[in-house]
Amino acid sequence: MKNTLLGLMAATLVATPALATSWRTELFSRLDTDTNGLVSVVELEQTGCRVNKKLFAYADANRDAGLTKVEFFNNPELFSRCK
Repeated sequence: MKNTLLGLMAATLVATPALATSWRTELFSRLDTDTNGLVSVVELEQTGCRVNKKLFAYADANRDAGLTKVEFFNNPELFSRCK
């Protein structure tokens, strides 16, 4: 019984990061409609997000007019407004 419980706890700890990665990948892929690895203001608006352009510019650390997956998920307020 104790070994089973420990096994289940270990499996949960291992599976949790994988699940977190998959929903992030899924969301980013859905938003990146042109599949160039960047999410633009236009792409966000086309998928039903309200975009604050000043906030977007702040999140775009390298100023390439698109957010990488890291830039996007480091600024969760950007996707909390999406439908």
